[in-house]
Amino acid sequence: MVRAYLAMSLDGFIAGADDDLSWLEPARASGVPFATGAWAASPSQGMEFGDFLAGVGCILMGRRTYDVVAGFDDWPYGDIPMVVATHRGLRDAREGVIGAGGSIAELVARARELAGDRDVYVDGGTMVRTALAGGALEHLIVTVVPTVLGSGVPLFAGMPHAADLTVERVARYGGGLVQVHLACGRG
Repeated sequence: MVRAYLAMSLDGFIAGADDDLSWLEPARASGVPFATGAWAASPSQGMEFGDFLAGVGCILMGRRTYDVVAGFDDWPYGDIPMVVATHRGLRDAREGVIGAGGSIAELVARARELAGDRDVYVDGGTMVRTALAGGALEHLIVTVVPTVLGSGVPLFAGMPHAADLTVERVARYGGGLVQVHLACGRG
């Protein structure tokens, strides 16, 4: 299965200005909690990122996202093979990370080949939009964070056409976030 797993602000951004991800931290600088009352006290029923990754055999990531995560202190993907969609060479790429070009169908085929009988994880705003628009994305998990960023890297803005999705389930995630599991329509 070709899947994506992302966090998104209420206004549709997956990263803030200058690729800022600090808004994803559980302790917000504002001190405002993610949830209060019964919602904050209810148990999480969402899918943890580690559980999601356990089913992944290859990651298909956009170059911009790769450049951001390559700068993290800790590499969050273990030894999962990764295909980075790029037309530029990858300097100092980690073992198991390869650069590739081509259509979304060609990139997904390459990632499926590396994934074997496991899932392909599509990551990055442009890659998710391209896979969704091209009919390659089968499942999407979006964790909605109660934050309005105002600007940044959009998840869906720029889609070349409308895309119909089907809600499979909605779950409380972590300390008050909402996680939406969607099947991606093909057509």
